[in-house]
Amino acid sequence: MYSNYYAEHQLFIESIRRFLASEIEPHVEEWERAGHFPDEVFSKLGEQGFLGILLPEDYGGTGGDYKMAAAWCETFGELPSVGLTVGVNMHSVVVAHALGKYGSKATKDRWLAQAAQGKAIGAYAFSEPGAGSDLANLRSKAQLDGKHWILNGAKTFITNGARADFILVLARHDFSAGYKGFSTFVVDTSTPGFKVTKKLDKLGWRASDTAELSLEDVRVDESCVLGTVGEGWKQAAVNLNWERLMLTLTSLGGARACLRTSLRYAREREAFGKKIIEIPAVQRMLQGMYHRIVKGEALSHHALDLMLAGKRCRAEFSVAKRIVCDDAIWVADKAIQIHGGYGYTTEFPCERWWRDLRLMPIGGGTSEIMANVVLKELGLLGS
Repeated sequence: MYSNYYAEHQLFIESIRRFLASEIEPHVEEWERAGHFPDEVFSKLGEQGFLGILLPEDYGGTGGDYKMAAAWCETFGELPSVGLTVGVNMHSVVVAHALGKYGSKATKDRWLAQAAQGKAIGAYAFSEPGAGSDLANLRSKAQLDGKHWILNGAKTFITNGARADFILVLARHDFSAGYKGFSTFVVDTSTPGFKVTKKLDKLGWRASDTAELSLEDVRVDESCVLGTVGEGWKQAAVNLNWERLMLTLTSLGGARACLRTSLRYAREREAFGKKIIEIPAVQRMLQGMYHRIVKGEALSHHALDLMLAGKRCRAEFSVAKRIVCDDAIWVADKAIQIHGGYGYTTEFPCERWWRDLRLMPIGGGTSEIMANVVLKELGLLGS
């Protein structure tokens, strides 16, 4: 049981684990080998209400808060398929949540209930070729034409990009207006001019799709502006903050899974006439893994509590993401070491945990970007 949640959260966590054990985990190996998990996963999760945690009840959500969503992310992060986990969470607690907060009635009526049911899948298109974490360098353009906007540009590293039914696209409508020159648009992927140009092959996250996209004279009407014109940068900052905590909590769940697997193996494996858990060097590794997880819990939930209290927490989110995601890789690496030669094979999940968790200090803003965010919050760098 997790120590940072209330009784109702603990019951929720147990229900998640039961569902994952019966409906998802038995298929993970197959989906990892295939390099794809079926859209049916979204539908199954939607039937259980897991996709609507942060969505309003009017659209089939449960109207939960960030604490409930955090419990979901942390527990779902224990699944040994981070690509699947993040693909689902980008859709549900990031994209659909943003649409529920900022979307027009027309776009919410069009997409939100289907998103909660897992019948329509969403993605968020920030990054571009040549401008990964550097959002200020985005070149995708939005031009007003009467009551419609015409979008042109290219996006890359888009989780769910190849399977999405709707995508939130960040573009610039005014290159001279600074941060106020950005807007976000809800794009139906069946719109003429939208194209998936490439599905990326990756080191990890094998079961998820990550795509490059192009938009060529994609026409959307005014109701497809997320919020109001000029709010795109502000929305991106808020959404990225929460996305970073989602990735942090997912990494924390993965680190816990690595520790559990390593403890079980160390208690069963014999070497030199005794269980390897009795070997001091192994004990030190296990102790170090546990220390980093406890530290990660403290950092993550401190940031979460600040957000729930409505306090400024940009620096705390950045510190948590940088430290927890880096530590999760260290934990996965020690899990491989404890398993010895077997840890380097696909017979045990350690090697996949290492490959999957390796992306966490990159996605949602690199560790180096997180360090700069902290410096800015301290007034040591320009805003």
